[in-house]
Amino acid sequence: MNKITKIILTGIILLVLVISTINFASALTIKSVTFDASKVSPGDVVNIEINLENNAEEDIRDVSVNLDLTNLPFAPFDSSSEFGIDEIRAEKSKVARFKVSVLENAKSEVYKIPVKITYIDENNQLITKTSLISLRVVSQPVIGVIADESLLIKSQNNEVIIRVINKGLSDIKFLEIEAGDAENMNIVSPKKIYIGDLESDDFDSVSFKVFFENDAREKMNFPVTLKYQDSLNNKYTESLSVPLNVYTQEKAIELGLIEKSYTFEITLLIVFLVLLFILYRSWRKAKRRANYS
Repeated sequence: MNKITKIILTGIILLVLVISTINFASALTIKSVTFDASKVSPGDVVNIEINLENNAEEDIRDVSVNLDLTNLPFAPFDSSSEFGIDEIRAEKSKVARFKVSVLENAKSEVYKIPVKITYIDENNQLITKTSLISLRVVSQPVIGVIADESLLIKSQNNEVIIRVINKGLSDIKFLEIEAGDAENMNIVSPKKIYIGDLESDDFDSVSFKVFFENDAREKMNFPVTLKYQDSLNNKYTESLSVPLNVYTQEKAIELGLIEKSYTFEITLLIVFLVLLFILYRSWRKAKRRANYS
């Protein structure tokens, strides 16, 4: 093969590649996707606009755009998940519009929605294309705190057990709880405890060792600060108060929360009996000596 033949063959190959590139470029593409809100929450309705561009040199017709909402927390709102366009002229664009409801059980996540596009090209052939669009759902975390039932007594160390509940739809992560200060209350254990991940509709418990002074109120608020992130890495800080009931030893006995201890009285009785026994033996010894003398 001489040099001229090689040049001709190379030119033919390049020409074929150029023609192929032009043919491949003549396709319907998604130019842009817009939403009427930067973020949506469960229960919202969002308008989606998909801008379709015909970058071919020929018109296309019978365009159908379908959103596949299967296994996603979305549903069509007063409309279908399919949008039809009769024709898109060459090098022109048109918009497919959808109105979608975000279901109440949607978690915080970036959801990928499959898009199927079909149309008839200039050669009367049915063309099918698939793509993905992203919709971001933000579900506000809902955290609750309560105190587990435990008897708290003044003037002694107690274990305060706090239950942290994830009441929201979204999982949370990097959760930590820090106990605050209150009047006539001293925390004798570490104030900050790391919990980590907490799934939706789940709870975890932590405990603090606390000394309540005798002047502490019977009904107290135990302050805590919660720091965490949602599944989209949004950071949250919440300050909450946990109601506590704190009793004196006498009040707890009076209410029947604890049984009265008779240890002191029993100890006194034992000491008295021992002394009585010693006195009795001493008296008997003295009496015997008197009888022998």
